[in-house]
Amino acid sequence: MTRTLHVFSPLAWIGEVFGEELETEPDTGAPNRACVSNDTDTTGGDGRHTPTATSEAIDRRPRAHGGSRDWRVVVHHTWNLAGDNALTGGDANGDGDGPSAAGRIGEHDALWIAPDLIVRCNAVRMRNGLAPWRFMAPARQWMANLPTELSGRSIVVTQVDELRCWRRFPGALGERPWSQLCDGRVSGFNAARRDITELHHALSAAPGDSTIMVSGHLAGISEEWNVTMRRGRAVASCGYCLHLPPDSHRIVTVFDESAKALFHARYRARAEHLAERAAAAAGPISASPLIAFRTPSDPGAILEAEPVWCATPYPVGAHDMAAVIDTIAETRIIGGTALAARKAAGAADDAVDHGAEHEFRADPWMARRWAVEPWATGHHQ
Repeated sequence: MTRTLHVFSPLAWIGEVFGEELETEPDTGAPNRACVSNDTDTTGGDGRHTPTATSEAIDRRPRAHGGSRDWRVVVHHTWNLAGDNALTGGDANGDGDGPSAAGRIGEHDALWIAPDLIVRCNAVRMRNGLAPWRFMAPARQWMANLPTELSGRSIVVTQVDELRCWRRFPGALGERPWSQLCDGRVSGFNAARRDITELHHALSAAPGDSTIMVSGHLAGISEEWNVTMRRGRAVASCGYCLHLPPDSHRIVTVFDESAKALFHARYRARAEHLAERAAAAAGPISASPLIAFRTPSDPGAILEAEPVWCATPYPVGAHDMAAVIDTIAETRIIGGTALAARKAAGAADDAVDHGAEHEFRADPWMARRWAVEPWATGHHQ
C-alpha cells in the first residue's frame, strides 16, 4: 500500500528533497515507485538549494532496519492553508479516513510540519470541530540527561521564572552559553550565545513557564552530522554542515556544490554510534540528533535532538529516506497512542522507554505568538 508524506512548509525545497531522494536508486539512478506531487500550483517565490549526491554525503549500504519505499510526497502550500482540504481531512478524532487522496490525511500517512505551523493548522482544525494533530518529541530534559562525555559540555534545562532569578550562570556553562527554546521557536529568540544580562533582556517578553535549554559553548566545531533515530536505533545519517575554517561563521552545507567530497565519510559510523550511545544513556527516542565533530580524532558531541517530523531532510538516498519517513509516520499520535505503539515490532521498545519522549506541546511563548488569527500574517518561523 502506498502511503503519503504530507509536507506543510513555506519552503518548497523541503518537499522536493524528500521526493528527489525517494526517486533515487542505489545502483542505476533510475526512479522507483515513489513520486512527488502538489495539491496546488508549484510555481512561487520560495528558493531552494539543489542537493548534490556525493559519495560521502550519501551512503547506499543496506540497512537491516530500513523501511518500505512505498511512499509518495504531497506538498501543501502554507499560503493556501486556510482553504486547504487537507486540514479538515479525516474524522473528528484526527484519525484520517483510510488511504489518503492528495488533499486528505490518511491514518497511516506521515506529516512533516514546522512547529509554528502546528499551532496554526490545529487552530483551523479545531474551528472545524476536529481534533488537533499530535506528535511525539524528545522530552525536554533528554539533552540535560546526557553524560557530559556525550554532550561535550554542561547543559541545563529550566523554566524562565527560575532563569530570571539567576545572577550568573551556574556550573560550567561559562560566561556566554547558548540558549534556546525547548519546544519550538520564537522570532527574536533564536539559538544564540548570550551573557546573563543579554539573556534576561531576550526573555523579557517570555511567559514564566517557557522552557529554555542553556548549554556551554563547544569550541572548534568543523563538521556537523544529522542522524535519524528510530526508537533508539540509527536508520539514516548525513553530514550536513561544514565550518570553513573550524569555529567560524562561514558555513557550507551539503546542498552546496562546493561541499562535494569535503565531508569525512568516516564520521558516519562515529555519528551513528554516538547517537545510539546517547539513546542508551538518556532513553530511546525517534528523533534527529545533531552531532558536532572538531578534529579527525574527535569522538563527537550531541548538539541537540530535533523532532524528526520537523527536522531538515538531507540527501540520504531512497532506502534510508524511506526509513526516515517511516520514523516520521510513527511519531504521529493517533487515537491516543503513537503509531509506533501499535506495531508489534515496537512493543518491546516502548516497554523500556523511561520518559525519553513526550507529546509535543508548543511552548507557551510560541503558542501565545500564534494565538492571534493564524492567517493574518505571512510570516513563518
